[in-house]
Amino acid sequence: MKKIILIVAILFVSYSNAQNTLIVDNNLFINDSPTHVFTNFAAAIAAASNGDTILIQPSAASYGNFNITKSVTIKGMGYAPTLNNGESSTIGIATISANNIKLTGLNISGGISGANNVNNLLVEDCYISSVALNGVNNSNHTLRGNIILTQILLSTTYTNSANFTFTNNLIQNLNSNAFYYFNDTTVFNNNVIIGDQSLVGYVLFNLPNNVTCQNNVWLFTNNSLNQVDQSGGTPVIHNNSLTFHYGSATIANLNGTGNMNNQNPFFVTIPANNPYWAATNNYNLGVSSVGNNAGTDGNDVGIFNGFYDFDVRGYPTELPYLTEMTISNNMVPAGANLNVNLKANANKTN
Repeated sequence: MKKIILIVAILFVSYSNAQNTLIVDNNLFINDSPTHVFTNFAAAIAAASNGDTILIQPSAASYGNFNITKSVTIKGMGYAPTLNNGESSTIGIATISANNIKLTGLNISGGISGANNVNNLLVEDCYISSVALNGVNNSNHTLRGNIILTQILLSTTYTNSANFTFTNNLIQNLNSNAFYYFNDTTVFNNNVIIGDQSLVGYVLFNLPNNVTCQNNVWLFTNNSLNQVDQSGGTPVIHNNSLTFHYGSATIANLNGTGNMNNQNPFFVTIPANNPYWAATNNYNLGVSSVGNNAGTDGNDVGIFNGFYDFDVRGYPTELPYLTEMTISNNMVPAGANLNVNLKANANKTN
């Protein structure tokens, strides 16, 4: 009984930080009669007020596209949880249409799309199919601790994308022009990037403008690709970053200082020559890695240092996560109590 009381107390503290907590759950046999429970996001956002939290329950079915029109926090329970049969809180396209939005612990299968005149977006611990924050007059957006696929597209006019930060992300399955219109206010630090573009003509940076990248790990898997390249713009500066090719090619030296060119990061646990994300991988640097304590801040390069820790399953920072659930009387008559014992771990302390 003490364990259950402890978990309830932790969850109550987590939820009480917002004005109200609304729940969206599209699983079968859900009781949506309480005023704070909904079966779809559109109804929940209509009922929400600025500052509220909307909790998206894990489900086998996608919740569809979200048009986020209010300043809310939207939380899932991680994109690769150990329980719930691995079910995550999966949505389609997340359209950002208001200021001061936070997304965490979600599987965003349709990618993130930004409207015009949007500020202060925070996205952490999400699995994101693509990022297109290319609206006019956008600023102060931060994406950290995420899996990001294909592309990060900013505004085609440099002055319309100010103070964007991308840190502690694992980025893979890249398209051409994977990093589009980064500028001198763009922070791109402590990421792991797998340069795996499918065509030789694809490039990583398109039209960068006075960009400095630091403490990143650049990995390659295609023998036809051997450089962190760019198309147009001004030369990208790389400081204290590591490169490595899992094939036979040698990577061209990075442009900048303190770099560790063609050095194996010696991750603690990944399959042989396969750095692609899996929930069982451990992307901490091994003891023999030259990236240890080699960052501009004296810490390790890569996704486990800087100002945020990467979580390989996408568990939100503010929530505890379940590690065990045991039902002691799984057959009960109608109206009787179901005895459930829960165990949970505290999540990160960022």
